[in-house]
Amino acid sequence: MEVAFIDLIIKKLQWLLDNPEVTWSGSGIYALSLIGSAVLVVVSCVFRRKKKSVPIPEDGSCQQPPAQEVTNQFNNNGADQNIAQGPNAIGKQVNVDGIPPETFAKYVEELGVTKSALTSFFKILKQEQVPSWELDSKLREIAERYRELLQRFQTISSDDPEVRRLKVQAKDAIEDGRFAEAEGLLAQARERDRQAVARMKESIAEQQAALEKRQLSEAESCAEQAQLQEMQYRYAKAAEYWQEAAEVLPEGHKWERADYLNEAGYHLMFIASYAKALCLFEQSLSIFRKIGDRKMEAMLLNNISQIYKAQGDYGKALDYLKQSLPIRQEVVDKWGESTTLNNIAMIYLTKDDHLNALKYFKQSLVLCREVHDTEGESITLNNIGQIHHKEGDCAVALKYYNKALSIAQEIKDKATESDTLNNIGSIYYGQKNYDAALENYEQSLAITQQIGDRQGEGVTLNNIASIYEAKEDYTAALKQYEKALAIAQEIGDKNNEAVTSMNIGWFYTKQGELIRAEPYLSRAVELAEQLERPDLEDWRKLLEAVRTKLQKQQ
Repeated sequence: MEVAFIDLIIKKLQWLLDNPEVTWSGSGIYALSLIGSAVLVVVSCVFRRKKKSVPIPEDGSCQQPPAQEVTNQFNNNGADQNIAQGPNAIGKQVNVDGIPPETFAKYVEELGVTKSALTSFFKILKQEQVPSWELDSKLREIAERYRELLQRFQTISSDDPEVRRLKVQAKDAIEDGRFAEAEGLLAQARERDRQAVARMKESIAEQQAALEKRQLSEAESCAEQAQLQEMQYRYAKAAEYWQEAAEVLPEGHKWERADYLNEAGYHLMFIASYAKALCLFEQSLSIFRKIGDRKMEAMLLNNISQIYKAQGDYGKALDYLKQSLPIRQEVVDKWGESTTLNNIAMIYLTKDDHLNALKYFKQSLVLCREVHDTEGESITLNNIGQIHHKEGDCAVALKYYNKALSIAQEIKDKATESDTLNNIGSIYYGQKNYDAALENYEQSLAITQQIGDRQGEGVTLNNIASIYEAKEDYTAALKQYEKALAIAQEIGDKNNEAVTSMNIGWFYTKQGELIRAEPYLSRAVELAEQLERPDLEDWRKLLEAVRTKLQKQQ
């Protein structure tokens, strides 16, 4: 039985060798492995029988010597391989690593690789001890990677001639199957690139440091330009330079960028460019919050409040001020705290809540004097004067105004000087001393125009119009009112627009021109409702009276 089985195995081997295209396919190699395993089983049996001295059968028959074992490894390194010997031998063939020449040639053609490369493929598979049934698939897998690798060499991105030369040589070595040599060449190319990268990074770091230094210098020049423009009361131009300073700063200088944006916003607010100022303030606030600068955060909240106050949104203005105040107290910023207290008081003063206004003004004044903030002191004195003025105590009001004016002129605070002159003019107007009033108003107007204070200019023009009206110079009065109204509408100063609209409406009412008066009075009441002005009811009554007369006239 064993002899018959061996004969069958030999016949199968002979058929496989006669059909190499099958033998070296995936199924053929698998069949070889099965045959090899079967031979091993038979040989093992024979060996065990001989070792036990099994007697020869009585019929005199003997077993055939087992055929030489067929292995599933390519292990003769390209030498002649004896497939079988003896009476059933199938002859001797020359292979490459155990592969028939015709099969080897077929793989070269199918895979599109060089003979040297294919030989290297087989060496790789042998070294990795790939099972016979996986040889075909693994061979094709290696060939695919081989082609992909060569494809990469079609475009060499380096502009270094030496790197290009090394990579061309590496490509040639890969094509020829000299993979170890290719590894060495690619390692040389990489090392050359690595050294070049290191040198470039060092150079870039030096250039980056030099660039940053230049950017800081440019930003400083812009800031100096801004201060030069501010000194000449060119606030719009100063704002432009502050913005440029913020833009040219290098990355990483967040605090300086936020500070410059705040400066730009402050100067735009001063000339009543509220929308742009608010945008810059919000950008600055966001940065200071991110970097955790609480003191600057409080300052920005205060500045934003002044935008809303100027636009007549007192509720939102007070909300921002009440966010700012506890932070300033927390970081012990007495100068900033006095400013915020003063601004809170101004909101109450606008609402005619004199009790709360005076309370906050006095707290502010104490802090100003404690920290020697003369500018803040003059502003607060001027504001306290307004409370006494509104309550009809003109002598006390004038006393505070004169103190504020003296300090403002001493420290060359043009903005406070202008405000105080305007307030002094209002006292003289109430006393019907129109010449003295007009003199103070005109001094105030000249300063507001000089420093670009559009809001202050509009307020003062409105007051000058009142003087001309009182003097019965109606043409001059109307002209000044219209200028004041145009400025208020241009800058979005709703409070001054409401006051001026009411003044023009009242002017036409007194002239008996009710049709002209009605739209101005209507607009004044509309804005007063938005601003929650304390004189809203009086204005409504006037509007209703005018409308009633108009209906009767129809």
